Amino acid sequence: MTDSQIIKEIQKDNNLAFRALIDKYKKLVFNTAFRLVKNTSDAEDIFQDVFLEIYKSCAYIQNDDDLTMWIYKISYNKSISFLRKKNPAKANNSPDEKNTTEPSNKRFIENATPVKKLEEKENIAHLYRLIDQLPDKQKTVLLLHKFEGFTQKEICEKLDMSIDSVESLIYRAKKNLRQKLTEYLKLNS
Repeated sequence: MTDSQIIKEIQKDNNLAFRALIDKYKKLVFNTAFRLVKNTSDAEDIFQDVFLEIYKSCAYIQNDDDLTMWIYKISYNKSISFLRKKNPAKANNSPDEKNTTEPSNKRFIENATPVKKLEEKENIAHLYRLIDQLPDKQKTVLLLHKFEGFTQKEICEKLDMSIDSVESLIYRAKKNLRQKLTEYLKLNS
């Protein structure tokens, strides 16, 4: 079922269609929440809140062309809201750096000074803001590839694009992020 078909069926109160939507986007929602809150139980609570919000909002969807991005934004915003409610002093729209880096970097960050930890946290927060500023197609393809783990071929099938288009979008998204991060790091070093 396509996203458009799923949404139309949900609007007709078809619970099986909503289950299909959950199955299709559960990985994106959970991974987004977990990367930000760093706790499985909290990520599960956010997961439920996100899909409740989606269910309530499905009746009002006019354009389902960018459903992936819409669901990602709801997940991200619910996670940030959760962090703000849980600990307003620490909430800063950014994930905790220790759990968003690769394991090989984890030891370095854990042994880093508080200043280094803060700098790393600010850099990661900026990266998330830059991803959010990418053109919609680049952002969608990058999220599917890096956050959801889809292969380029799977993205082609999901978005009805050629492999060349997907490769180009991923390349341009990475290039844009690299350029903007380089500028940001030069300004802040």
